[in-house]
Amino acid sequence: MSDRLSIQTNRADNVNPSEFRMLAQRLKEEHVQMREQLSDIRTLAAALYSLEDCSIGMCRLIELQDGILSLVEELEQHSEWEESVLFPSLQSYLHPTMAISVSRSIHVLEQDHDLAKRVVQSYVNGVNAMSVPIDMDFVHVMASELLTACLILLKHFTLEEELVYPLIDRIMDEIA
Repeated sequence: MSDRLSIQTNRADNVNPSEFRMLAQRLKEEHVQMREQLSDIRTLAAALYSLEDCSIGMCRLIELQDGILSLVEELEQHSEWEESVLFPSLQSYLHPTMAISVSRSIHVLEQDHDLAKRVVQSYVNGVNAMSVPIDMDFVHVMASELLTACLILLKHFTLEEELVYPLIDRIMDEIA
């Protein structure tokens, strides 16, 4: 992880401006799509608190498990793309001092990503270990786990966007 954002020595000379625009657009589109998925999962998880039937809660927990695991898989692919393509391209436009600062900031952001994955794993473990009959306390605990994971991921997206979007916008202005 420490070499994820190594400083590029070629600077902007070897980066195609139209390719950079496409990378920036892809980043924004993927974040919007994953934020929408998180919003849907949060809404469904919050609705678990108002259920009166545990059997419905059990089915919903399983459905939500499928949804969050699908999202985590997409997030993993997105993160790999960011690390291997987007961030090195972004780094090539930055002054070396700023590149180091951005690299450190992104490393800290990845800790949120890792924390969210651990919370999701706790949720998955709980759902996989549930035995019939379940009670509403269990449904509420699992909903809480899932909501926590969603909030951590939303925070991750927000902080990443607050760091990266202004840099991308500045670079886009310079290469226009």
